[in-house]
This record gives sequence, C-alpha cells and structure tokens, in this order.
Amino acid sequence: MGIWKNAFKLPGRGVVAEEEKKFLRDLALKVKKRSMGSVAALALESTRPLHGLGSQALVFLTPMLSALFSGAEMERLVKLLENPEAVTFFVEELDADITKADK
Repeated sequence: MGIWKNAFKLPGRGVVAEEEKKFLRDLALKVKKRSMGSVAALALESTRPLHGLGSQALVFLTPMLSALFSGAEMERLVKLLENPEAVTFFVEELDADITKADK
C-alpha cells in the first residue's frame, strides 16, 4: 500500500516571498486606483475553489496573452493563483485601504 500513500496528496501551502508580496502590493495599488478594490476582493473570495482551474486556463491561454504580458509575468501569476496564501495576502492588500477609508 506504500504506492498509494502519496497518490492523492495535495501540495502544502506555500509561503509568499517578499518579491511576490511586492508584486501583489503593486497590483493591488493599480486595482485600487481604478476603484475596483472591493469588486476584485469579492471576485477572488467567491471564486477561491476555482483558482487552480483559473491558473491552468492561464497556462492554456499563454500563447494568446503573450502579446500583453511577458512569459515571466504569466508564470508568476499562475504560481500566485495556485498558492492560497498569496491569494489571501492579495485580498488583504485590496481590503487594507478600504477599511481605513471607512473609519
């Protein structure tokens, strides 16, 4: 039965590196400048179970999206979507200034 021990094991949660945090902060700032912070946070939270599928869709669409984004940016975005900790950090960044503005 040793062969089946890790057959269906999901990867552990990854830690968000400082470089990724900087990228996510910059992205959150761009989203908030367009007054779309709460909409983006709602969309990310409501589609959390589908992030794995979304990242694979980005891999599939990479040839078409290469006109808009570099390959490194696409790879970074795919890895961030697959990491639940990174998505949580991004949502917190989107909500950070929104909650300060409400007070």
